[in-house]
Amino acid sequence: MLLSEFKQKFCAIKARGFIKSQRKGDGGVGNTLENELGLQENNIAGPDIEGNELKAARKGAGGKQTLFNKEGEWVVSQKDYIAQYGFPHTTKIGEMSGQSTVTKTVNNRGLSIVTTDDYCAVVHGDTIIVKWDWETLVNQFGKKFPACVKVFADVEKRDGVEYFHYNEVYRFIGTDKNLFRTAIENNMIAIDIRMRTQNNIGKSLRNRGTAFRINHGRMEELFIKEEL
Repeated sequence: MLLSEFKQKFCAIKARGFIKSQRKGDGGVGNTLENELGLQENNIAGPDIEGNELKAARKGAGGKQTLFNKEGEWVVSQKDYIAQYGFPHTTKIGEMSGQSTVTKTVNNRGLSIVTTDDYCAVVHGDTIIVKWDWETLVNQFGKKFPACVKVFADVEKRDGVEYFHYNEVYRFIGTDKNLFRTAIENNMIAIDIRMRTQNNIGKSLRNRGTAFRINHGRMEELFIKEEL
């Protein structure tokens, strides 16, 4: 989609006021916007709008947004990772979860991010679980985020259902993609491991992709911000 076409469609969406969420959960704000814009849900490593990745967020919401997903080199196999560091899944009875948000501060699973001149890694003590070389990560960030259009929405709940009024939009223009490495080293970015066992259907693992995420409010430290 061209940026000029996006601006035109966004103005029409903004004028409509509150729009009923088309998906439950955290992804509703982005999925509903994509549907209203006529965009297919984007899980591939490329931008949505004329060189700009599209993101949406609820106003005032905490938490993080995903910059991109990228599997690393699993030094400990994913199966062994679940066996050693997993825990009983809270809703899938009999299954084990390996879900963990990892930063440079050791989390309650004993996992943390360690960086060297050569790589970024998730570790448990002295054991490297999974690692990425810097060139791979920096290039992935530059490929997925040459620039970013970010839309913010006010939220209302009606009978337990969210409604979104998309009424603010900014463009975050990439500067130096190596800022991504600095952001990890400065503990601005978290790595989310998102997997669980799936023994109930005869599969050993379900991996939703390892995600690199940043707090909504710290986007401006990676980009130059301009109002659209």
